[in-house]
Amino acid sequence: KQLGCVNLKSNTLRWLQSRYESVVVAFILNEYTPYGMALHCFDSFLRQSKGKKLFDKCGIILFDNGSFNYEDDAKKVLGGGRKLFERDHLSIFSSRQQLTTPKVHAAIKAMCQNPSSVIFLTRMTTRFDLVQSVCLLPKMALNFCMECGSFYDASSCPCSGADNPIIFSVTSLPVEPSSFGGIGTSTMETTCYVSDNFDEGGLKVQITALVKGNRRIKGADNVIVRIHSERLTGNVFYSKKCDCGEQKHKFMQLMEMEKIGVLVYIKGHEGRGAGLYNKIKAYEILDTESSKNHIDALSDVGCQSDIREYNAAARFLKYTLEIKSLRLFSNNLQKFEAVKKLFGSYGSRQSMPTIPGEYNEKYLQEKVSLCGHDGLLE
Repeated sequence: KQLGCVNLKSNTLRWLQSRYESVVVAFILNEYTPYGMALHCFDSFLRQSKGKKLFDKCGIILFDNGSFNYEDDAKKVLGGGRKLFERDHLSIFSSRQQLTTPKVHAAIKAMCQNPSSVIFLTRMTTRFDLVQSVCLLPKMALNFCMECGSFYDASSCPCSGADNPIIFSVTSLPVEPSSFGGIGTSTMETTCYVSDNFDEGGLKVQITALVKGNRRIKGADNVIVRIHSERLTGNVFYSKKCDCGEQKHKFMQLMEMEKIGVLVYIKGHEGRGAGLYNKIKAYEILDTESSKNHIDALSDVGCQSDIREYNAAARFLKYTLEIKSLRLFSNNLQKFEAVKKLFGSYGSRQSMPTIPGEYNEKYLQEKVSLCGHDGLLE
């Protein structure tokens, strides 16, 4: 078979495995890749590829694309990858200068002994996603969906879109602005959407959303949106160890002033997916070992640094509410990546800066330096 003679959108995984003898996954270390974000990328690959025969004997390439201004950080990231993968077919390459994307693709192709290898590429500033990963094939670059086993060249695979809607219960829900520090005195009318529990990223999650202006939301432009993860300590107990409660309050104050707005709350994301018990165990470690960071503490209690995903939240905004364009209020670039997959240029991001306090300064600095949160610190 020749690649140009097949229907790419109906191509099966069996056809792929019969044609190609080897699979390579290449992780690209950019000029500045936060250590925590790189670990997220490695963790997500290991989790998503588990049990898939295609990746049983795949090669791993860690490609340092000219990051020598941050040599110590690069060594730490590459050392972490070597420790995680623990396989003979792990190769590490470094470029003395930053290469353009086409040159990176050409260099990685040249490293593969089999010229017809399937090569999955991912930048280590984003979470590895098998459904949306760029796939290099001989003479062309296409996306390959591990869910339905098809190639595609559109912005997202057809199987991940409107054909798989999440079912919601819906009711009107008036809320009191003063309860979240609002400046008004009247009740704010919202519509509440609640899903049943479902699996995403290895977690059992549930989406709840407050929508202001629900009757005008379909086809609306420039809608303010926040995707907010569950955090009992911050959202209910107003803990000063994090900024989560403050971020939620700030956004709901913005909703009060706008005609249309959406707050998406994801239950099941407590402790970045570690759960409340393990999060408090990690807090306990940090209480006694101040030299450790929060990622190390989560690792000490047997948890990955972050296993949350936001694709379902983005699909809710796109296919359930049918928003045309939005402004995402978030410092978390992973949330924005999920939105961009479906909204493209119709999605923008606005940071939510926070002034560090006595109890959260170290944690907020780690969110910036280790996890790549952008615009967090004033």
